Order: sequence, then C-alpha cells, then structure tokens
Amino acid sequence: MNESLNKSQLDSFDDLFVGNPVDIERNLSALLPEAEQHADKSVYLQILSQIALAQAMQQKFDIAHQTLDEAQKLLEPQYKLAKIRLLLERGRVYHQSDRLDQALFFFIQSYDLSKLSPEFDFHTVNASHMVAIVEKHTEGKIEWNKRAINLAEQTKDERCHAWLGPIYNNLAQNYIEAEKYQEALQAFDKCKTHAEERGDQIVIRGALWGMGRALRGLNKLDQALDIQNNLLKEYEKISDQGLLPMELIYVGRGLVYEELAEIYFAKRSGEQSQKYARLAYEDLSKDAWMKKLYPKRIQRLLELGKL
Repeated sequence: MNESLNKSQLDSFDDLFVGNPVDIERNLSALLPEAEQHADKSVYLQILSQIALAQAMQQKFDIAHQTLDEAQKLLEPQYKLAKIRLLLERGRVYHQSDRLDQALFFFIQSYDLSKLSPEFDFHTVNASHMVAIVEKHTEGKIEWNKRAINLAEQTKDERCHAWLGPIYNNLAQNYIEAEKYQEALQAFDKCKTHAEERGDQIVIRGALWGMGRALRGLNKLDQALDIQNNLLKEYEKISDQGLLPMELIYVGRGLVYEELAEIYFAKRSGEQSQKYARLAYEDLSKDAWMKKLYPKRIQRLLELGKL
C-alpha cells in the first residue's frame, strides 16, 4: 500500500466503521502502525477509541477498556478531540455492558468538553443523544434529545444534519413513553422528512410505524390501521424480493404485527388481535435484543395471542 493511500485512509478512518464489528476492528487496527509513526498522535488515539467500540460490540468489554486505557496513557493537553472521543467511547463501552450510570458519567464529561468549541459540534450532538439514551427519566431524555436537535439544526457543521432523523425518532419514542402522542406524531413526521431527504428507507419505515403508533395513542384507530397495513404490504414485498436480511425483516415486520394486534384489541376484534399477536411473537422472539430490552412487550404478545 503506497503512502498516499495510507494518508487518505488515515484522514478518513471513520469511514471504515461500517459492517461487522470483527471486520471494523481488523480494518482499523491495520491503520495503527502508520498512525503511530506520526508525531501528532491525535488520529492514532481516535482510531483506538473506535477499535474499543468495535471490541465492545463483540462483547469484549475488558479488552475494550484496555484499549482505551492504552490510549489514555498517551493523551496530551493538545489532543482535545481525541480526549472527547475517548470519553465518549468509554461511555459507549459501559453502555454496551449495561453499566448505565458509568456510561452517563462519561457521556456528560465528553459533552462538557466538546461544547466548549463549535469545531466539536458533531461530537457534542453525539454525546447529547447518548446522554438521552442512558438518562433514567423520560423528561430528562426529552430535554437532552431537544438539546441535540437544536445544535444539529443550528450548527455550520453539515455532518450534524445526519443526526436529525435518528434523534427525532428517539425524541418521538420518548414522547410515546410520556403518553404525549400529539408531540410524538409531530416528531415522527420530522424524522420521516429528514429520512426522505437522505433516502433512508429503513428510517422512513420506522417513522411511519411510529406515526401509526402515535395515532393509536390518539385513538385514531382507522388511520393507524391504514399505516400499519401499508407497511405490512411493503415488508411482504421486501421479504419476497430479498431486499433486506431476514433478521431485519423479522424485527420490522414483527413491530408492525405488534401494532396491528394492539389496534385490533382496541377495536375489540379479539380474533384479529390474537392472530397478529401470534405473528408478532413469532417474529420478535427471534431477536435477542427485543427480548432483552422489551420483555413486557413480549409478555403482552403472549397474553394477546393466548400462547
């Protein structure tokens, strides 16, 4: 590999954070020898932060912390961006291992440091939305997501605009938790708008599902039913044409089935509710994260489906 290609890859190492975490770790690790030769160790330390996250995604939490410890030893005062990212990824490693109090501590530290300069706005938005994820109270989640959105909309750093769709989705989910369904509907609609601008079909479908969920909360059951039925047709097409991996289809389609079960339950159509609850359980029970994060929803499907 020639020197110019190496330099190009070092300049854009974040682009390698795609795909399987095993591949991410390997591809980023291949850049370390070249990065380590530079007198300015900032990029080297930032790469280590991303390697640690990839390791955490593989459940290698002790190794991930060791990687961050190695980077921490090399930190110098001038490496502000590296410090921001090391704090952020330390938080993410704790988050991955369900140690949410520790995660919150490091996310806030990263936020407090990055907010001091507009050049770090991208990472300030990142830290804000991670604080919202681990914050215990719904109102706190809403506050932090709004803070992230306000900065992402106002900053001159155009990279932040990519955050708007996902963070509006998170905010909308917070409103659902708070039973503020009109606010949730508006936030999901904004999520859809931003996703459409970027052509992100997965986020668009998620936003439409959320709009249907909010409409159910507002007791607009026929409108909610139309949205979910249209989504179900889309997932059937995606499945038939093999446009997505089956594990993604199980989750997306399963969530639609879940909503259909709840809508028909609200309409007092027990037979239809039972049918879709069983279909939802069949799909969603295949996903380990759904079972781990939403046990009450899985139990609800068992009850509706009379399983």
